[in-house]
Amino acid sequence: MDTTTNHDTAAAILARARTREDRVATGTTRIDYERMSRVYPRQKAALTRARNSGDSDKVVLACAAAVKEWDAIGCWPDDWSAWQRALDDALGWGHQVQLESLR
Repeated sequence: MDTTTNHDTAAAILARARTREDRVATGTTRIDYERMSRVYPRQKAALTRARNSGDSDKVVLACAAAVKEWDAIGCWPDDWSAWQRALDDALGWGHQVQLESLR
């Protein structure tokens, strides 16, 4: 078995991988953790108020506003599914929309 060929192949694979990583790194936004820690409690309270109101339009608006802000921040919170569940509940069975579609 020729180790030079394997080494060249491994080097080529690594070069392509590094090129892809560089493209991904330059295309991503930096996560604004400070902003997330500031806005998250307000977003959660807004979702609670919207759910408690019983008005599905308010839930949709709260979810859409949260998704827009999360995208601007560069990350979604760990419990993003709470917004998805609220949206599902507000729209009713058979009318669900994925949270990320509210962008």
